[in-house]
Amino acid sequence: MILAILLLLVGLAFIVAEVFFPSMGLLGLAAGAAILFGLVVGFEEGGQVVGWILIAAVAVAVPFTLRTAFRVLPRLGFGRRMILAGPATEPGPGLPDHRPLVGAKGVAESDLRPSGMARFGETRISVVAASGYLPRSSELVVLAVDGPEIRVDLAPTASVPSTNDNPEPETRS
Repeated sequence: MILAILLLLVGLAFIVAEVFFPSMGLLGLAAGAAILFGLVVGFEEGGQVVGWILIAAVAVAVPFTLRTAFRVLPRLGFGRRMILAGPATEPGPGLPDHRPLVGAKGVAESDLRPSGMARFGETRISVVAASGYLPRSSELVVLAVDGPEIRVDLAPTASVPSTNDNPEPETRS
């Protein structure tokens, strides 16, 4: 019985080691083998009741161990170096800061499907339409600047330009 519990604890330790030191699954396989062998020993030494109790304990201990290991990992020095930072919301060095453009009005220089080019004063910028498609020459307003992404939509007083290239009105016979 003690051997079964020791094997289960060794399996849990291998799970923690796999989280902290990625081994392309080798430590995970060792954890699975140790846990499985511990369950087999538990069934053989303790009988059905002890075996099923150990299975229930493993069903609770493995997710708890994984969750705890992943919560502790970012707090460790080497763990912080392993985890990538999220997307930048501030402009990086050498990149222009477009945050003052929020609320500015401009004109779409290309069709926005949903991204394209727009002109705000003398500045030509790549933008993303918040509402999907906007045709060329639409009057735009900047809704938000999120890192490198500038989200725009139709200006409140703007009308969508006609896509009809024929200036003559249609006549019905």
